[in-house]
Formats: sequence, structure tokens, C-alpha cells
Amino acid sequence: MIATCDTFKALQGIETPVSKVLEQLSAMWEAPLDAGASKPPSEYRASRMNLILHIGLDASVDEAKTTFRSVIDFSRRYPCRVLALCAQEEAGDQEGQMACKIYSECYIGKSRNEMSCCEAIILGYPMRDRQYLENQVSIFLESDLPTYYWPYRFDSPKRLSDYQVFFKESQRIVFDSARESFSPEEIDLPEPAKLHDLSYSRLLSIRQCIGQFLSAFPPARIVDGLEAITFRSGSRFSAEGRALLKWLEGDLSLCYEYASVSPSASFEQDAEDSGEAPSLEFRYTNDNGLNCSLHIDSNSAHIKANIGGESHSMTAAIRLLDSKDALAEALFFD
Repeated sequence: MIATCDTFKALQGIETPVSKVLEQLSAMWEAPLDAGASKPPSEYRASRMNLILHIGLDASVDEAKTTFRSVIDFSRRYPCRVLALCAQEEAGDQEGQMACKIYSECYIGKSRNEMSCCEAIILGYPMRDRQYLENQVSIFLESDLPTYYWPYRFDSPKRLSDYQVFFKESQRIVFDSARESFSPEEIDLPEPAKLHDLSYSRLLSIRQCIGQFLSAFPPARIVDGLEAITFRSGSRFSAEGRALLKWLEGDLSLCYEYASVSPSASFEQDAEDSGEAPSLEFRYTNDNGLNCSLHIDSNSAHIKANIGGESHSMTAAIRLLDSKDALAEALFFD
């Protein structure tokens, strides 16, 4: 079990008494002008949202630092108040108490007039103070802005399901099935439609590539004789593979009125050291066929198909979205 108090210590910020956080945060924005600056930092502070990053007990210090950094990078484009929660599970008679840090950052574009600023409150809390967490968080959030919630690396779906207030009060919930040890279906969610998987969001360019290719064929031809859809990859891309299959099943269901049966979808995991690129195959009972090789490391996809007697092929640029772009896709566009 990771000592999450170390996670709190590792995150950037100035330690501040819990009771003084909002006061100190306000004072930080009203700091004196830097040499040559025409406006104080507060002029560039225009938060659009609250984003709660809830770091669970299974997160290592490096994972927590990387994820926190991705949220800060995201806030350069979408200014927000970040609230990073770091759980701490005491050992034996060890006692802890809530502790806070504040962090701010201004990002300057091509000119000083192209500036955006974000702020973060990092709250470390012992599990014995769990009952006070929601009240403390409500004080730190900007009440007139929408709230989004990203729980990261919880040790069990049961422990995560205990945070029902965050589920209910958030406009969207972000979950990364590629990083978690359990599936989103295991979480007790009052509104499952609020949850958006980053593994799906990272696939944006791949979904666009496959969708563009299939759009060249009439729906009836795509599903004529379609028996099964299979995605093969090593464990590295297993979460993305399952997300891709789920997307294909959903979109192809619109074509099923042209088919006598619905195809099955399956994920097959290759040996991790096989070196094979992830691949997608449409298997048919007739002469149709489709194969797609996803060379993710070299950012290219190769698709070949024979559908309805027509042969087509395409090579396209693809990429998995990085953390900040995938987060934006999950929160605003998926």
C-alpha cells in the first residue's frame, strides 16, 4: 500500500493552514506587479469550472505527480480551479490531520495579453476524517461554476463508491480504465451516463480514421454477412481495444436493420512481447473482409477491405491523445 501522505508532500504548492486557504489564495492573485507587467495576475484569472482530482491509495508518488501535472496543463487551455484530494490511510496508532497547499500558475502565450491562469488547492486528508471531506470540499469549490470529478487509482470499487456526493454533484465523471484495477461497471453510480472513459477519449483520431473509411460503403454492405469483430493487441492497449469494440458495436447497431444477425465482438490479448501492432478484423461469412493495423508507436493506420465486391485501402495518420487533450475530450465532447 502506498503511503499517500508522501503523495501530498510531493505535489507542488505552498503549505497553508486549512482555515486560511481561501484568504491566502486571494492574496496570491493580488501580488505586486512583476517588472514590466501592465496588469496584476488577477486580471487573467477567469475560471470556467471546478475540477476535482481525487488521488486514491493505489497511486504511486510518480503517478500522482504526472497526473497532477496533466491537469495543470489542461487548465492552460481551460482555466479552472483544481482541487487535488490526497487520501492517507494511517498505520496503527499513527494520527494525521487535514493539510493544505495552494498552487497557482500563469501561462503566457505569444504576448503578455495571451495569458491564462489557474489555481490549485491540494488537500491531504486521513481516512478517519473522511466524514468531513465533502463539507471541506464544498467550501473550497467556486459555487457558481460547474464541477467535474476525476477519481484516480482507487484500491477498490467499493471504496470509490463511497463518494456518492461527488458523483451526484458533478456534471461529468472521468475514469481511466487503462489505469484502474477494476471496470467502471463495478462502481455504484447513481447516473452511469455521467461517466466518461479516458481510454475511449484517447482514441479520437483512430475512431475518426475508421469512421471515415467505413463511410465510403453503404450500411447494408458493411453488415452483409458480418459475423464477428475482433481486436487483438498486447496488454498495453487492452483498455483502448475494449473501448474501440464498444464504440463499433454501438455505431454498427444502427446498421443491423440490414442484417439478419448482429455480429459478436471480442478482444484477444497477444503476448506482451509479440511485437505485433494492434489489429482490428471484421470477419464475414461471405467474401467480404476488413483488416486494420494500428501502428500506434509510429502514428499510422493501414486499412484494407473488400466489401460488396469493392476493394479499398487507406493509410492515415493516427495518435492516442495525450492526457490533457484526452481529458478535454472526455469532459466536453464525448
